Amino acid sequence: MNIKLTHIFALLMVALSSCANNNTQIAENTFIHGDKIYKLIDNELREIGDLNAKEIKKFEISKPKQRDLGSASLSFVKKGAYTTLKALYRGNYLYYTLKVQGLNDLRDNYQPGRITVEFIDEFGFILHSTEIPVSDLTAIVGDDGKPTEFVYNGKTEMSTEINAAIKSYDVTAGIRRKSFYGY
Repeated sequence: MNIKLTHIFALLMVALSSCANNNTQIAENTFIHGDKIYKLIDNELREIGDLNAKEIKKFEISKPKQRDLGSASLSFVKKGAYTTLKALYRGNYLYYTLKVQGLNDLRDNYQPGRITVEFIDEFGFILHSTEIPVSDLTAIVGDDGKPTEFVYNGKTEMSTEINAAIKSYDVTAGIRRKSFYGY
């Protein structure tokens, strides 16, 4: 009888101690809280399982989708010039392709400078910006051997919250036309 009483007391102690701490870590960045399983992904806490569920759900990481953020004018540099931007968020990085069109004479008639891409939310606030040196733009050359457009493939680090809030973009440029004398 003493042995049974000791076992019951031990089981009661284990049950009470597990109630005191409601979190149990089961893997790196993964823990159980109550009857739910959570994982920290991209600095965001996500529920990945329920211990009370009747069937086991397969955990899937969301598939990234490419977004077309449209175009932005560079008419302040040269009339008719503009950029287009497509982006894809994966992990903590926004990968993007910026195309510059209408500035085919960029290398010949403009001084080295930079283009700043500003990512904007629905209220018009700049959430994030990144600078691109003009020298890093890749010229796409036509049949005549002259540039038809310039392209830059880049990436910039940002949180999932900032990426989710991006609705559009704008560009500013520190590009000046060379003077008549070539400088």
